[in-house]
Amino acid sequence: MAESAPLLRVYRFTPIEGSNPSLSATSLWVGLLLMVLVLCSGCDNKQENNIQWQLPLQVPKDVHVSDLHAVLPAWAEAREGHIDLFFLHKDTARKTVVSVVKGQPVEFGIWKIRVLGLAQGLRVKSGSFLDDENVHNAAAFVELLKDDKLMYRGWLYQDFPELFGLDDAGWKIWLKDVNIQPLEEVGSLSSAG
Repeated sequence: MAESAPLLRVYRFTPIEGSNPSLSATSLWVGLLLMVLVLCSGCDNKQENNIQWQLPLQVPKDVHVSDLHAVLPAWAEAREGHIDLFFLHKDTARKTVVSVVKGQPVEFGIWKIRVLGLAQGLRVKSGSFLDDENVHNAAAFVELLKDDKLMYRGWLYQDFPELFGLDDAGWKIWLKDVNIQPLEEVGSLSSAG
């Protein structure tokens, strides 16, 4: 049987006659170090440029945040019903439920509450509020005045009470329940009167 040729060949370095092998290795390392220093010194003189995509991004405006000048959609104003609000006094931990009928202001201690509009299923599309009964997100458009000063005007959401609403220093207020009359009932009540 024939012997196979070796796959790996080993080459041996033979020093040149009269040369010092340790001096050659030292010269090689010094040369590499000088080359690295020369290449890196060119980087220090480079000016830093801000590229547009490296600048901080702006936070988009949250359409759910209270806006004291928010416009109430006509469809929300046309809905009839009532809401229940939870008032939590932070110092005493006392909770009170206050019922408010749309269009009939209610006073609770230092608070005045007005329900201006209702939504069966509130959703946002392209910055506009829509009432979509296929969406389970009942909401009420309210005004909350404390000592006759407008503190909150905007939407409160039944399913997300802890995310949106007024968080005053002494009070936490959130929407507990929304009851909306069906449009057929509203039409029959107005024609009977």
